[in-house]
Amino acid sequence: MAREKISFLKYFLWIIVIVALFTAIDFAVHSMVDYLEIYYYPIPQSLMFVSESPLVWYAIGKFFGATIIGALLFPIVKRIPKLWAKSLVFTLVIIVLLEVRYILSGYYGNLWHLYNFIQHGIALFAVSYIVFWKTKAVRA
Repeated sequence: MAREKISFLKYFLWIIVIVALFTAIDFAVHSMVDYLEIYYYPIPQSLMFVSESPLVWYAIGKFFGATIIGALLFPIVKRIPKLWAKSLVFTLVIIVLLEVRYILSGYYGNLWHLYNFIQHGIALFAVSYIVFWKTKAVRA
C-alpha cells in the first residue's frame, strides 16, 4: 500500500484549528484562574480600539506565534512515526518558545511561568493529539 503524501496545506489548516482550540482553552483558563491572570501584555497604540484587554492581546499573540511555529515544524512532525511523539514534539517546541518569550518580558513570576508551562503543555498536547489522530493530518 502506497503512503499518502502529507500536504502542507492540509497540515496548515489543521494547525489553525489546533491553535484556535488551544488558544480558546488557554483564554478560558487565564480568565478563570486568578493566579494565571494576564495583567500585562503590550498593546499596539494604533490597535487600542480593538481591545484594551491584555488577555485579548495575549491570545492574539499566542494564536499567531503558535501558528507560525507549528507551520515551521511541518518537516519535522511529518517524519516522526508515532502519533504521541508527533504531538509531544509539536507541543514542547511551541510551548518552550512561547514561554521563553513570556519569561523575557519580565512581567510574571517564576511560579506563574511554571503553572503556565504545565497548563499549556496539557492543553496543547491533548488538542494536537486528538486532531492529529482524528484527521490523520500528519499520517506516518
